[in-house]
Amino acid sequence: MDNLKASINDINYELFSPQQLKWHSLAIEFANQISVEEIIASDRENKFRRDLFESACQKGFGALPFDKIYGGAGGDYVSFCLVNEIFGRRCVPIMSSLGVHVLCQEPIYTFGTDSQKNKYLRDCAKGKLLAAFALTEPAAGSDTAALESTAKLIGNDYILNGNKIFITSGSAADLFIVFARLPEGITAFIIERNFKGLSIGQKFDMLGMRGYGTCEIVFTDCVVPKDNILGKPGEGRKVALSSLAKGRVTIASQALGWARGAFDGLTKCIRQSSIDYLLANLLTNVEAASALTYQAARAIDRGESNMALAAMAKLKATDTAMQTADQALAITGIEGLKPEYLIERIFRDAKAGQIYEGTNQIQRLLIARDIFSE
Repeated sequence: MDNLKASINDINYELFSPQQLKWHSLAIEFANQISVEEIIASDRENKFRRDLFESACQKGFGALPFDKIYGGAGGDYVSFCLVNEIFGRRCVPIMSSLGVHVLCQEPIYTFGTDSQKNKYLRDCAKGKLLAAFALTEPAAGSDTAALESTAKLIGNDYILNGNKIFITSGSAADLFIVFARLPEGITAFIIERNFKGLSIGQKFDMLGMRGYGTCEIVFTDCVVPKDNILGKPGEGRKVALSSLAKGRVTIASQALGWARGAFDGLTKCIRQSSIDYLLANLLTNVEAASALTYQAARAIDRGESNMALAAMAKLKATDTAMQTADQALAITGIEGLKPEYLIERIFRDAKAGQIYEGTNQIQRLLIARDIFSE
């Protein structure tokens, strides 16, 4: 597989600042250091690459859009999306874990106390801590109102019980943002891996999104210090939604990378003038997804909270990735199934992208609600 190269066909340089383009170049450099054999092995063995994660954090990717006061790189979300697009395009084995890691730092920055920020954020930025977002449950996926995990305050500790499933990075994470019910309502907690009562359950051998340590987390009378509540009791839904809106834009950028990666594989496999119109249609959809994704990223950098725009970006980009990979396989046939082209892996990952962090059906619902909101 050829190394990635920045070309005028992939990015309109006039739309990005020199600092944003610097992060884009750094991401290409990092991605090119990972061989296609390593990429294939991560998928085949379903093994998380902690070494790559730590190396990415040392480059500044682990806390790219956050303030330097807590160890962040002082970048913006556009830059972070450019990095994620490159990582998605090359199927860098830590892509999803890095996105979730940043997703978990977001609520600590926004809702955390000074003590929590000082305790966790610098080590997250350096890669000493790997964070995971524990929201999904067996009976509660996109519907946060269906959460069954509970917590109760006993003395100076919360006692938490429940199960979380399909938790990206869960088997390797040191830190978890966890949501459970208090009498006041759904509440967020910062839970460390070594807290009594936390255990790693089933590890999932999935169709796609492999190599991310996705697993079940079990809480059995888990003891959580009172100081580790994140935000106020009953504010958990607010905490989750504020983070997920940005997370969906991150996923959109990853999916944009998948779409470009599938297109790369397609053009390497086959060159026939008879399918020029198909290539034109696919590329047009990719560029449309790109425009929407970076529109949503720029809205974040302006401080705008636009959940509908984030939903549209996630919907369009993941659907485009799935369509591009599907068409690439249909056109290339058995040749396109060779793992070195990455098309078949992107096909599997893109299907997962249409599901996690709010299914695309939920994204359509959010968009429709916004149309009729006052």
